[in-house]
Amino acid sequence: MGRQLPVRCRPPHGWAVDSAMRLLDDQVGVVDFGPYKSLFVSVIGRGSICLPGLPCQAPMTAYPSRNIRENSKNSLPKKFLKLTDLVEMLQVGYQLTTQGKFAEAVLKFHNILLSVPLLIVESKEEMCEAQQLMGICREYILGLQMEVARKELPRRTAEDQIRICELAAYFTHCNLQPMHLILTLRTAVSLFYKLKNFKTAASFARRLIDLGPKPEITTQMRKILAACEKNPTDAHKVQYDQHNPFVLCASSYQPIYRGKAVEKCPLCTANYMPEQKGRFVASARYRKLEKSALDSEYSPDSSVKLLYFKILLIMLNSLKLV
Repeated sequence: MGRQLPVRCRPPHGWAVDSAMRLLDDQVGVVDFGPYKSLFVSVIGRGSICLPGLPCQAPMTAYPSRNIRENSKNSLPKKFLKLTDLVEMLQVGYQLTTQGKFAEAVLKFHNILLSVPLLIVESKEEMCEAQQLMGICREYILGLQMEVARKELPRRTAEDQIRICELAAYFTHCNLQPMHLILTLRTAVSLFYKLKNFKTAASFARRLIDLGPKPEITTQMRKILAACEKNPTDAHKVQYDQHNPFVLCASSYQPIYRGKAVEKCPLCTANYMPEQKGRFVASARYRKLEKSALDSEYSPDSSVKLLYFKILLIMLNSLKLV
């Protein structure tokens, strides 16, 4: 038992969860910490281990440190959540999307967004990967929420059908994996063709063919494209202009065209109309649009200046010796 173990064996001063919550509020606008409860408990649980003691004695609690061999006075907590863990969760979200389980997929992507601020990132590359992960989740949450809302809309009037087509069109502008974008484009082609908006249906068909889908899908799209080109008109006016660059409001699912005022989620940078400021954001119901966007500039002064690292350090500040 002579070798030094990479743990600190004295109890913490306190877990400072309140400080972590204040930091989350200050930096990214979190106001409802209910969804974070299980993650905070997991941080505390994984930040300590129990060692068996003498018979009839309570076990000893130890607190692992990942830099014990550096003999540093500033103890750094052991990583409890890795970027690779979130990538695995992302793959599950992709699978749920492919299976059409959109509500479950949205929850999975939400969980990833919740977890990202608790990552410990130690390089510019990892910081970029974490931000890329947030961007992917943002796009899928927006698109899948729109699709769920579209399927719940009534289909009684012409206005209902137009709104359904609008949401299908907006979904095709989310940054999705090619296999999922193909599915959204097929839906848009079908809906706009049935609405007799042949000109717009043809544009979706061309986009789909350019993605190189399976031969049978390509053949089907070419037939629809040929039929649309015989009568390249739109029977109904739809609030959708593919030639005018826009972003989507993640709450109202309306386009915000270039040059218009826009509010952004302080963490995932989802877009919102100005009137949504101060409300809970749709991309993550636990945040409000009251903070500025997260500063993504990397500082070489270790990862302490990174938001993800600071949160976990505050929560585990008890890893220092009493």
